[in-house]
Amino acid sequence: MNVWLIYYRAIVENTRVLMLLLLKQFFYICLLNKGPQDLPGSHLLLYFTLLAYLMSGVLSMLAATPLDQALPIMLVDLCVLLLYPWLCLKAFNKSPRFLQMMTALAGVGTLFQIVAWPLIIYMGSQQASPSPTVFMILLMLLAWNLVVYAHIFRESFNIRLLAAYVLALTYAVISASVRQILFPDAGV
Repeated sequence: MNVWLIYYRAIVENTRVLMLLLLKQFFYICLLNKGPQDLPGSHLLLYFTLLAYLMSGVLSMLAATPLDQALPIMLVDLCVLLLYPWLCLKAFNKSPRFLQMMTALAGVGTLFQIVAWPLIIYMGSQQASPSPTVFMILLMLLAWNLVVYAHIFRESFNIRLLAAYVLALTYAVISASVRQILFPDAGV
C-alpha cells in the first residue's frame, strides 16, 4: 500500500511540474518571447488545450449568456479556431506545423479568456452603463490577444509581421461574423 502512495505522489508531483512548465511556455508566448515551435508536438496536449479553451470560453460567456447558448457559440468558435489556421497552413504548404500552432492558439486563448473572465462578470453585473475603465481594459486585452495570435501566425508561417497581423485580424473578423450570422440574438 505504501508503494502505491509513493507512486501516486510522484505522478501528481510530476504532473504539477509539467503543468507549471507548460503554463510558463504559454505565458512566454503571450510576452512574444517564445513561439509555437517551443511547445511539444503532442496530440494529448492539443486536446487538453482545446478542452480548456472551450471550458474557459463557456465560463466567461455565462456572465451574459445562458449555458444552452454559450456552449454552441463556443463550439462554433472552436471550429473556426481549428479550421482557419488549418486552411492557412494548407495554403502556405506548412501543414506539419498544425499541432504546435493549434496548441499555442488554444493555450494562449485560454489564458486570455481566464484573465478577461472577472472583467466580463463585472461588466455583466453593472445594470446601468458599464464602466469605461473596465471596457478599455477588455479592449486592450482583445488587442493584445490579436498581437499574440499574429505572433503565433508569424512564427508558424515564417512571414512578415504585417502579413501575420492581417491573418490574425482576418481570423477575428471571420470568428465574429460567423458568431453574428449563426447567433444573431446572443449579442456576442
